[in-house]
Amino acid sequence: MDVIDALPGIVVFAYLAIALGVGFVAGRRGGGGTSDFVAGERAFGPVVMYFVMGATVFSAFALLGTPQRVVSRGADVFYILAFGSVGFVPMFFFGPRVRRIGAREGYVTQAELLGARFQSRLVTTVMGIATVAAFIPYLVIQLKGAGIVMEAAVGWDRTVGAAVVYAVVVAYVVVGGMRGVGWTNVLQGVVMIVVVWILGLWIPRALYGGVAPMLDIVVATRPEYLTLPGPASHPTSLFKYSSEVLVSVLGFTMWPQVFMKSFTARSARLVQLSVVVYPTFLFFLVPLIFLGYAALLQPGAPQDETVLLWIVRLPQLGAGPLAFSFVCFAVLAASMSTGDALLHGGGSIFVRDVLVVGFGARLEDRQQTRAMRVVIVVMGALGLLLLEATARISIVDLLLLAYAVPIQFVPLTLLGLYWRRANRAGAEWGLCSGLAAVILLFTLMQLAPERYAQLNPLGLQIGVIGLLLNLGVMIALSLALPSMAKSHLKRFIRAAD
Repeated sequence: MDVIDALPGIVVFAYLAIALGVGFVAGRRGGGGTSDFVAGERAFGPVVMYFVMGATVFSAFALLGTPQRVVSRGADVFYILAFGSVGFVPMFFFGPRVRRIGAREGYVTQAELLGARFQSRLVTTVMGIATVAAFIPYLVIQLKGAGIVMEAAVGWDRTVGAAVVYAVVVAYVVVGGMRGVGWTNVLQGVVMIVVVWILGLWIPRALYGGVAPMLDIVVATRPEYLTLPGPASHPTSLFKYSSEVLVSVLGFTMWPQVFMKSFTARSARLVQLSVVVYPTFLFFLVPLIFLGYAALLQPGAPQDETVLLWIVRLPQLGAGPLAFSFVCFAVLAASMSTGDALLHGGGSIFVRDVLVVGFGARLEDRQQTRAMRVVIVVMGALGLLLLEATARISIVDLLLLAYAVPIQFVPLTLLGLYWRRANRAGAEWGLCSGLAAVILLFTLMQLAPERYAQLNPLGLQIGVIGLLLNLGVMIALSLALPSMAKSHLKRFIRAAD
């Protein structure tokens, strides 16, 4: 094997070494306490905040799932642009308030803040457990992406490859904490944007003469891939499409690893600035859609997550290992930039919300940080164990399943921060009802699909159904029972304005 053939492997291992170094160096700049490990001592500036927001959200799902969605379901892929363009809008309003409350009261997790608002250990504990449970399928997506890259680049088994990549991720998260996550996200975000735009413009030009001629061919030969319901093999109804967009919009900023970034900003105003500039990160998805349509027109294009790696190796491109190396580089960056946030958020949430609040563990500041590091390692190992079990589930479907959980936090967040009548009973019963509905529907979908179809004839995303039940229960009980003490509410509503 000459150097050219070995180029993908060289690029992959060089990138892993650089990411590890950046994470280690960034982690040494902080004070080392729990506040530093979880929230970076609330010191992130605009550049880091921009890439933390964007790179955290756009994961291996974006790079591998977007082209795959085009090839398998056509116009259904545009739901990603639909929800992404407005998904951060709620944070423009509640993000500054969350940042101010967190700085004043010392909160560093979402469940910690909301549990205090409703004076409920149950809310904090249930949110913490549900969050970690939702992180696992999302983490598996990142492991899948890493495994696919390592198999293609160096010929390793996917599980072994994912294990090597995530050994690096776990190492820099454990050592660097939030600072390690933030600064590696800057590196990974730049890599993703540059690589996908180069490939997204070059490949359509090389194969079809440009993006416009390529889309003209799609209109002439595969028009069903440009409109809903899409191809007959994988139709997407308007109800299903709309519910996918709705659950993603509402759940976008409710993901704790995203929500918690409000605590890391240098100021409340910077949270709003990050929301305003964030949609520019969506331009990163446009070339991935181009690549999906470029693959669609090629005979023998796979309909799974390997389609992106497949198209860059087409002989007619004549690119050799160089383009393939760039793709491996970008997919690893996407996988790691979200995986590190999930591991960091999961460790922080499990210790602060489940162990300390839920089970009353008396842990000193340094003990909490050590416990978070242990949980991060355990989560990484658990994700690897589940990698094989979820091999037949697409990464897009895994993401939509994961979104069904954080969307249940919407009523607690918005009503808790803006409605004085919202009370403890409404929060507890609403949250538990919504999560119970999601668990029941998912179980029926897997074990009794006919009964599931009867209960959900419109094919709505299960998170939307749980949300409606959650919201109804919370509003009804908040109206029926007394509101909380005014002196308590001032800490979260009037004082935060």
